[in-house]
Amino acid sequence: MRIEFKSETRGYTVVLSRDLLDYPTLHRRWYGLHNRRGGSKVQSFESMEAALNEIAQIKKRRNSHGYSLVGELNA
Repeated sequence: MRIEFKSETRGYTVVLSRDLLDYPTLHRRWYGLHNRRGGSKVQSFESMEAALNEIAQIKKRRNSHGYSLVGELNA
């Protein structure tokens, strides 16, 4: 699963995958659209339900900070 958000000056990407031990892993990346500032974070979860709950919280937070959903890809 890949979700991408953008505001006027910033971007935010979330990718949900599984690691080698089959645990759900959330990769977050944030970046500036007009500069080189940004960062990333990788977070592992015990269950897919916990990872999906975290994604729901991220969506809510991004919307409240003025980001719009650019695309969502479920694979």
